[in-house]
Amino acid sequence: MALSLEEFVHSLDPRTLPRVLEIQAGIYFEGSIYEMFGNECCFSTGEVIKITGLKIKKIIAEICEQMEGCESLQPFELPMNFPVRKDIVRILPSLDVEVKDITDSYDANWFLQLLSTEDLFEMTSKEFPIVTEVIEAPQGNHLPQSILQPGKTIVIHKKYQASRILASEIRSNFPKRHFLIPTSYKGKFKRRPREFPTAYDLEIAKSEKEPLHVVATKAFHSPHNKLSSVSVGDQFLVHHSETTEVLCEGIKKVVNVLACEKILKKSYEAALLPLYMEGGFVEVIHDKKQYPISELCKQFRLPFNVKVSVRDLSIEEDVLAATPGLQLEEDITDSYLLISDFANPTECWEIPVGRLNMTVQLVSNFSRDAGPFLVRTLVEEITEEQYYMMRRYESSASHPPPRPPKHPSVEETKLTLLTLAEERKVDLPKSPKRHHVDITKKLHPNQAGLDSKVPVGSQNDLVDEEKERSNRGATAVAETFKNEKHQK
Repeated sequence: MALSLEEFVHSLDPRTLPRVLEIQAGIYFEGSIYEMFGNECCFSTGEVIKITGLKIKKIIAEICEQMEGCESLQPFELPMNFPVRKDIVRILPSLDVEVKDITDSYDANWFLQLLSTEDLFEMTSKEFPIVTEVIEAPQGNHLPQSILQPGKTIVIHKKYQASRILASEIRSNFPKRHFLIPTSYKGKFKRRPREFPTAYDLEIAKSEKEPLHVVATKAFHSPHNKLSSVSVGDQFLVHHSETTEVLCEGIKKVVNVLACEKILKKSYEAALLPLYMEGGFVEVIHDKKQYPISELCKQFRLPFNVKVSVRDLSIEEDVLAATPGLQLEEDITDSYLLISDFANPTECWEIPVGRLNMTVQLVSNFSRDAGPFLVRTLVEEITEEQYYMMRRYESSASHPPPRPPKHPSVEETKLTLLTLAEERKVDLPKSPKRHHVDITKKLHPNQAGLDSKVPVGSQNDLVDEEKERSNRGATAVAETFKNEKHQK
């Protein structure tokens, strides 16, 4: 039964697409030309077309203003222009032509076989390699312009999963850029210090290959004799975690601690830091070696900080070399297609399935032997949204770390609130060259914390002395980093 195109569209269930239609009676008889958005397409009586999808061109809306005794309707249109792709025509449902649905009696395989990037990846591995023509090219891709452009014939050799290192730019005052780095990246990196907000983070970051050397950037007063207090500028070598018993309000409790060595001027001192400790530490790097990314990821546990010391000379523009520093965060496995120019099938490029949208037309199977591949991979900069989607996907498979135990005594915590409030005001000096102090200088045990029973005047004196100690320690941290930088 013949219907107007508009009637057909209104009655169409999108779930039944694609549908095959035959042009029937109408003003668009054989040889007529219909112009749409500056593009012309022919519709002949008896011509067969395939409807693959529905797109919204415009929305007709009404503003309804409720007033006493009357109602005003104001209709208007919102145009939405869509580009026309090669061999794909978008027609208005109001086109004055009648159509007949002949889907059940027509072989739809006679139409062009258009495939998206996702469609290609859903094909079986045995169907590759194939020859295709690019119908719609991806926008903003970093591949050579001559490969992925409309009308270009390319070979899709295979599909596979490939590894990438997810990295973020180390920057505090600007939006961070995010990258996916292939393990074939030929640049070299030097390690950079990491920051650790808690003792528990030290436990996660410690390595059997080398002791973790850190400098404290925040003070901590221990409420127990068995546990160590920390001053700004104290240096530690982190060893392992263990448990110890402490006396809390007359009751023995087991506390998870981190066994460390405190570095003194000419010796070492054993130290136990509770894992619940909310302090602050910065790593001291003694390693001056330059690493390729593949070796870095084998020797050290992610995440860690690096800076490009030798850029990748095999690529024209190395975006990583321009960054102030990078945090290598996770090893990501993603889906890729291996493609090449039909005229040069031995030079291949990896394209990500989920982040590079293109449409191709299947031409034929690729029968000749392409020989050994030269696979070229690129550092891919990804958006903030893509970054968090990857982190969410990867993190869903891993269990979160156990929550550090709470402070044994809420009452004892109050003893250090005044000290911590003063320490938050301490900033690292901008010109560390003016100062040099002995970071191993220790306070008398009676000055380690503030007792609530001490008179107010004495408390203020102790606060001032504690603040002066913090300033001296902060200067020592800056001096340590200056010496490290000078050695480099």
